[in-house]
Amino acid sequence: MCKDFLRSIRDKSKEIDDMPERAQDVLDFFKIDNFSSGVPIVEILNKMGFKIFQSDLEPDDLSAYIAVDPKFKDTFGSNKITCVHIKDSVGHKSFALAHELGHYLFDFNESKTLYYYDTYFPRENEEKLEEKRANKFAANLLMPEKIFRQEFAKLEELQSKADIVNELGHRFRVSPTAVLKRFQELGITGFND
Repeated sequence: MCKDFLRSIRDKSKEIDDMPERAQDVLDFFKIDNFSSGVPIVEILNKMGFKIFQSDLEPDDLSAYIAVDPKFKDTFGSNKITCVHIKDSVGHKSFALAHELGHYLFDFNESKTLYYYDTYFPRENEEKLEEKRANKFAANLLMPEKIFRQEFAKLEELQSKADIVNELGHRFRVSPTAVLKRFQELGITGFND
């Protein structure tokens, strides 16, 4: 089941501007249409065969990594693992996992190689195509535009911008930084001043 899905999503466009549609493909495939508890990114990765770990990663600014390697099968029970920094917030961990899923879907091709490794340093390589694409995929997966705008509209009457950002972060289970970047991506003004 997942192999057919992977083949179909990898056959579609991998352009940055197409990431909202690719994120929706994932949400549709896993039948996720209720965002009251955020997107179950751990469940998605588990269903795709990933074992997920938390660790005190070094260097300290390393947020996550993903690895696909046949040698992991004996140790971890899967050839696919991902790990997040134990010190990061839940929201940041969610975004890091969604970011790494983007790399797995669009930068790795298991029909060409059995191995894939990627690290996620949020402040490094932000200008690289692969990083921009993974970030856009993650933002659209965790905070789909239509739902994000609906939730924002419900909160506009709150007293402060900080309250709105924090509430959206809580609702989508992402960090305030991810919410602020989403405002910027969607052209919602008044939150990045």
